[in-house]
Amino acid sequence: MSKKDKKTKKNKKDKKQQSAKLENINWKILKRAYKVFAPHYKTNWKLFAVSIGSLFVTALLSLITPWALTMILDHVVLKQPLPHKFAFLEQWFGSEPTVLLAVFSIAFVVISSVDSIVSYLQKVGFLIVGVNMSAEIRERIFKHLQKLSLSFHEVFRSGDLVFRLTSDLREMPMLLIGVPVAFFGRIFIIVTHMVVMLSIEWRLALIAFSVMPILYYYNRRTGSGMHKATKEKRSKEGNVTSLISENVTGMALVQAYGREDLQHARFQAENRKSLQSGLEAMKLSKIFKRVTDMLTAVGTAGVVYYGGHLALDAMLSIGTVVLFTTYLRKLYSPLDKFAEMFLDIAKSQVSAERILELLEYDNVVVDTPHAVPAPPLQGRLEFRNVDFAYAPGVEVFKNLNLKIAPGEVIAIVGHSGAGKSTFVNLLLRFYEPQGGEILFDGQPSNNFTLQSLRSQMTVVMQDARLFNKTVRENLAFGKPGVTEEEIVQAAKLAQAHDFIMAMPEGYDTMIAEGGDNLSGGQKQRLNIARAIVRNTPIMILDEPATALDARTEANIHAALESLMAGKTVFIIAHKFSTISRADKILVLEKGRDAMFGTHEELMRTSRSYRELYELQLRPLPEPEEPAPAENSMQMAVPV
Repeated sequence: MSKKDKKTKKNKKDKKQQSAKLENINWKILKRAYKVFAPHYKTNWKLFAVSIGSLFVTALLSLITPWALTMILDHVVLKQPLPHKFAFLEQWFGSEPTVLLAVFSIAFVVISSVDSIVSYLQKVGFLIVGVNMSAEIRERIFKHLQKLSLSFHEVFRSGDLVFRLTSDLREMPMLLIGVPVAFFGRIFIIVTHMVVMLSIEWRLALIAFSVMPILYYYNRRTGSGMHKATKEKRSKEGNVTSLISENVTGMALVQAYGREDLQHARFQAENRKSLQSGLEAMKLSKIFKRVTDMLTAVGTAGVVYYGGHLALDAMLSIGTVVLFTTYLRKLYSPLDKFAEMFLDIAKSQVSAERILELLEYDNVVVDTPHAVPAPPLQGRLEFRNVDFAYAPGVEVFKNLNLKIAPGEVIAIVGHSGAGKSTFVNLLLRFYEPQGGEILFDGQPSNNFTLQSLRSQMTVVMQDARLFNKTVRENLAFGKPGVTEEEIVQAAKLAQAHDFIMAMPEGYDTMIAEGGDNLSGGQKQRLNIARAIVRNTPIMILDEPATALDARTEANIHAALESLMAGKTVFIIAHKFSTISRADKILVLEKGRDAMFGTHEELMRTSRSYRELYELQLRPLPEPEEPAPAENSMQMAVPV
């Protein structure tokens, strides 16, 4: 065998394996989807069962309906004698053609009406089941997203998540209801019609069936290409949604920097890519449909031609030929719909894969089997030989050790990237250390359930996040069942009560999205009031007074004094006005050389801390005065 032949054979083999692999992946996705979403069928099984029954009744009625027209054509118009099995009709109604015409017409209307009613019940039933399942899946995904650790939310963009929960989820009823119902319903129609057609005239039936293998082969070949095109289309649409979300949330920055043209160019490029992938998928879909139309036309022409010959030779009645062609349309229609079903599978399968990616994403931090609810904590913490790295070889902490007594205020300082946020994430168990352990009141953190541990910690972020709810609902967010007195007292301690009462509806005033109807200081005081309401033994503050004016900062610090009283507090600090309030200071420098102690101790032992301290206290250099010009006028000196 020549090298060229070997290469050709190898290419054919690779293409065959690639095609088989793609088909296997598709079936694996379907299997995963039906397995993961199976519980949602159980919650809707009654209506689903009624709809399935209606589907089969409709299929059987489609066999009976054409017989009325056949009887009219053969035995009323052509006046042929009724078949022996229908002889009872002459006994009941007589042989008058007009009477038989009325009987068969009424029978056609009754059967068609019953078919319409049952078909309505079937379609509405499946529609309701599909909508219910979509709502249940959306709630399931939302609940799952709440439990996932920060590592997940750092990987997935918010715009893409929104797209999956909206656009991708809209495809799920098609996969979970439309596809299985269409598959089994059409199989039932095909089988029943094939049996009846063979019983009527087996030669015509074989001619009709000869097109079916070609249709099946074409469907399989084209379905793989549609899956790839649709997956690309959904991915590009997700990119567009993410870019829209990013631009809308950062609109103030875009306009302030005058970069509208740049953002528009970025959006236009992504939108064009999405458009191109959509057109490619649509083109494949239309080609797919036209080819199946031509193939079914060939089969129909063959049946009509041979059936016409049989009728001309008086071997078959005209009514039977008409009946057969009617059945032929019923037979080819499911086959044609199978082509559409493959397209639906291709589209919905991509969406299912993206939904499954969310639901099957393993949480990094979960409760251990022996975890129990944490008792009320005193606030004593210890980091014992803690190691942590986000990726192999990129260590953030190495053998970190420190002890914090209840009620101590700890300032966390360090250059950007030193590990301040990572320290807080480990404390909140958003991540687990790879080595060592973190102890709460002398117990390892994984001895307690995540919910019970986090319920005894409160975080006040630099960026005050408020919800589009009333002031009261925002303040009560962290403590279910809080009383009105607790809310008002917390607002007073946070120096927020006065401006709340000055708002149009007081505590019932709606806060705009992102808190846009509040100043920065007001948002932060509400943020602190919410933390006071929560009243947990451990507090984590991320420099809540940063970027505020002096008066507002003074008000914030006064509110913080109320918040911090009697609690173990960690402050991610950048200003020494904040650091000075701490009992002890944790200095992080790439996690490895962590130093822990008082201000005086660190000034003696930590070079990094001294640099940070001197950098903030060092006065700014005074601008140099410009040298006088050579031809400038000399000032007169009095004598």
